Amino acid sequence: MNEFYCYSTTLMHFLKANGLRYKYKTRHKRTGKLMWVFERTSELSALLDEYDERKAQAKAQGRIS
Repeated sequence: MNEFYCYSTTLMHFLKANGLRYKYKTRHKRTGKLMWVFERTSELSALLDEYDERKAQAKAQGRIS
């Protein structure tokens, strides 16, 4: 089983807004922080690439640091 562990609330919302649903959410055993687990698919990979591209553009435009 190939899973993607998402520790970013912003990324989780982006993935959900684009039609993906996480398999489950849990807390990281060592840090105690909330994380969401998604199944690794080609759709997930494409959305992760899009998210990274949008984030890089926002940084280049000074909208985020």
